Amino acid sequence: MNIRSRGTSVLATLLALAVVCPAWAQSVTDAQNKLLAKRAAEADAFRKLAEAVYGVQITSDTYVRDFITESDQIRSYVDTFVKGVRLGPPRYYEDGVCEVDAEVTVAKLITTLEEAYNAHYKGDDIKITDFQHIKETVQKDVIRATGMGAPRPELPPDLPEGAEEFIEPVPPTYSPPPTIPVPGIWKAVGPQGRLMAIRAARVDAQRQLLERIKGLRLNSNTLVRDFITEYDEIMTQAQGLVIGANEVGRPFLHDDELIAEVTMEVPVEKVITKINELHNSYYRGDEVSSTDIVKLRQTVKRKTFRATGSGVPPHKFVQEARSKGFDIPDWISTRIEAVGEGTDPAIDTAQGKLKARRAAELDAMRKLAEQIYGLRISSTTSVRDFVTEYDEIATQVSGVISGAVTGDPIYTGGVARVTVSIPAADVWRVVHQQMLIIERRG
Repeated sequence: MNIRSRGTSVLATLLALAVVCPAWAQSVTDAQNKLLAKRAAEADAFRKLAEAVYGVQITSDTYVRDFITESDQIRSYVDTFVKGVRLGPPRYYEDGVCEVDAEVTVAKLITTLEEAYNAHYKGDDIKITDFQHIKETVQKDVIRATGMGAPRPELPPDLPEGAEEFIEPVPPTYSPPPTIPVPGIWKAVGPQGRLMAIRAARVDAQRQLLERIKGLRLNSNTLVRDFITEYDEIMTQAQGLVIGANEVGRPFLHDDELIAEVTMEVPVEKVITKINELHNSYYRGDEVSSTDIVKLRQTVKRKTFRATGSGVPPHKFVQEARSKGFDIPDWISTRIEAVGEGTDPAIDTAQGKLKARRAAELDAMRKLAEQIYGLRISSTTSVRDFVTEYDEIATQVSGVISGAVTGDPIYTGGVARVTVSIPAADVWRVVHQQMLIIERRG
């Protein structure tokens, strides 16, 4: 072959590569993103499963969480166990987000704890036979969790020069797994915004669970809320209890608004056992007795406490969706809050404090309603004008305000101050749903 023909051959090869490389590079990026999303989903599944495993009850007053802190060796033992759980096949959404199921059998968990007990435990609070009680408290054979991960838009930064050459292309026969459809409005915020909204909904559900637990009635005069606020330790322990709650089903995405919902639950028996533990460890008052807590089992008929939390993407992702033509108000990703004040002539007494706190809550609710009814949807319409058009809208918004979160009271200078807040997404859900109903009527 002469030099001229050799040059022609090289030129033809370069032209062919120029045509093929863009498609090849895209295939590599897609495959890499799937692997990165899968790795992130697996890490998320491990984290959620660890939360569930570390909250498993061994005896009436001891949890795996407390048991592992006995020594670093035991903690390492259980951590290794969590990392070795069985992972299911990945599921991909249209926008590249990956879901991975993780599970572990209760029998395997018991075996691991028994091995850690025999190898490292030096205390006398737990006996080897106590681990068999786990089956009674967990009430299921398998502990499951679903992790979610988003792909990265490009390869990781700071790669060694030439490293891209060692990334193998996707084979020509490669066929991607079936994907799960994503509502159009969620495509506008991207996978990262969607996962952050789901995470926010999960945290909101845990917060609501804690609020419900704090509001349990122990006897005719005392609520768990009053009991919990006696000591900071009790509050911390109660929050730890909620962290061990399980996620029910898969996150729900509204197909016409940027609101994600996650449902969490915790067994009632676990809650009551924990309250009894907190009572014995920290409570020094005389209004609540162990007998009251035992009676609580008779008054709570359901087997689980369940709460559904809401979440929206961070503000910058909402702005991206608005720039793509979706009618979403700026305030949807914020929390609306108000501070109320109240007092009572006998505020120095226990009853007076309760009355002053209630007055502060009502004052905060009134201020919260004023803010909500004045929110602006567009440049020419406010929620106040829109809400007054139909009675049912006003009623629903009032219901949302009634479900607002009330913070702990602060007593200063004979005045009780209470902060009441609500996710703006809850208000938008009511308003947006009614806007759709009105549009259909028209």
